[in-house]
Amino acid sequence: MQISTSQFYSNASTRLSKMSERASELQTQISTGKKMLKPSDDPAASQQLAELDRRDADAAVYGTNMTLAGSLLDQAGTVLGQINTQLTRALELATLAGNGTQTDATRKITATELTSIVGSLVSLANTKNVRGQPLFGSASGGLAVTDNKDGTFTFPPDVQVSEVPIADGQSVQATESAKRIFDIGGGTDNTLAMLSKLAAALNAGGDVSTTVSSSLDKLNDSINQVADVTASVGARGARIDLQQQLLTTANTDRTELRGKLEQVDVTDAIVQLQQMMTALSASQASFTKLAGLSLFDYLK
Repeated sequence: MQISTSQFYSNASTRLSKMSERASELQTQISTGKKMLKPSDDPAASQQLAELDRRDADAAVYGTNMTLAGSLLDQAGTVLGQINTQLTRALELATLAGNGTQTDATRKITATELTSIVGSLVSLANTKNVRGQPLFGSASGGLAVTDNKDGTFTFPPDVQVSEVPIADGQSVQATESAKRIFDIGGGTDNTLAMLSKLAAALNAGGDVSTTVSSSLDKLNDSINQVADVTASVGARGARIDLQQQLLTTANTDRTELRGKLEQVDVTDAIVQLQQMMTALSASQASFTKLAGLSLFDYLK
């Protein structure tokens, strides 16, 4: 019988080395809970995990954007509610002023309250948002509306309501412009100027029936305009709520897929390790026994 000693040792060494490496790999998987220890273990799965990482990063940004946009829209909705309250009171005062029993003196009292309402509306329009910028103003940080103290009001001409990305290819306006809120007559008039004109007429006394009648119509238009803007803000808030739910579901799905790709079945790995250690021990014992045999043992 011809035996190649070098080949015998080489084959045995290779086999035992591979078994030891596999046992070490299983031990590492069990201790880390990770199925893949390096990308080359499963290139396809590694590529999927890289894509999941990218989507997780995008989701984190979109989640932050939606939280901010939702907060701004909630604040806008609250302030719009306060503006509506002021306009409703102004409508009551205008209706009262049109009553034939009112005198110049009582109308002046009404005018004082209307002037106060205009001031409150200007203040509400210039409310700061959570970032310290005008809620209904321009991104440059200027006032949303300026009271010129002469019955006229200036709105920034460059107000562009910012679009906030909330998903791939999707964005939402996070607030509104004061110009749109107070617009009546298709941009030819605004609520603040109209109320100031009414207050001035009531202060001046005399026949105010025409001014009051016109103001009542415009006040109804103003209230409807604010209602429309409020509805738009609410719809955008609802859209964000829905998108947040979709984002949460997508995050959960990615987490589950990630687990399937990279998390090892610890119980199965332990069983495999025990089997491998048993086989390794048996192989080592066999190698030791075979390595101790001599030619005389074969001739017996």
